[in-house]
Amino acid sequence: MVISAAGMAICLLCGGCKGQDMSDAEQNMENENASEDEAIAETEDSFTVDYHTCPSGTVVDKALSEAEIDELFTAGPIPDEVFDRIDGISYVENDNIGREDLRYLRLLYYGFDDETHVGELITNGAIADEILEIFQELYENQYPIEKMLLIDEYGGDDDLAVADNNTSCFNYRVVAGSTKLSRHALGMAIDINPFYNPYVTYPDGVKHSSPAGSEPYADRSAEFPYKIGGDGDLCLKLFDAHGFTWGGRWKSMQDYQHFQK
Repeated sequence: MVISAAGMAICLLCGGCKGQDMSDAEQNMENENASEDEAIAETEDSFTVDYHTCPSGTVVDKALSEAEIDELFTAGPIPDEVFDRIDGISYVENDNIGREDLRYLRLLYYGFDDETHVGELITNGAIADEILEIFQELYENQYPIEKMLLIDEYGGDDDLAVADNNTSCFNYRVVAGSTKLSRHALGMAIDINPFYNPYVTYPDGVKHSSPAGSEPYADRSAEFPYKIGGDGDLCLKLFDAHGFTWGGRWKSMQDYQHFQK
């Protein structure tokens, strides 16, 4: 009987230890699961920006998969909240183009700061898909673009926008110095990195570069960053492939920033 009692005590002791060991293992597993859940929650919390609606210029502070990149290149009818921003500025009632003819584009661009940014453009619906395709390839090849704001952020003032090196497309206006409607007015033209790719005219035979301060970049034989049309320039290559006309090839004036259809 003494032996049996001792044996029983040992068994109970061992059983209790085994039960305690299982409890510790379960607790460790719960702790590991909790840590994983916290890590996931922290990751989700750090990427709370909605890149489909955030302001243009917003830095995308996460690594993007191919699928996510594709999802951030979109074109569609101009939403009411966007139309409210452009109505009476870049868009005015006219007989040449209506809101329904235009498309609002959300896209990504690779900034001068080596960061991914969200951009926005308004284009004619006829070229919206081509513009998305071109800019996605530019982005994936890290082709630098400084800014991509709607011209309305500058009150529709093209001079202010190009001086700020802003890339933009639609603006219902005439060609500078004329009464002729610009292709920008139809959303069929786009200006890219305009400060480094100026508009060059020759009034009275004297070379003039716009915007002010862009004179060094009017010399296209010089080497400098952000030059459209340099050796192997991807931007010109892509727009050429899509059948756009480049203003840098015009004879009486040159508009190095400008592509149109």
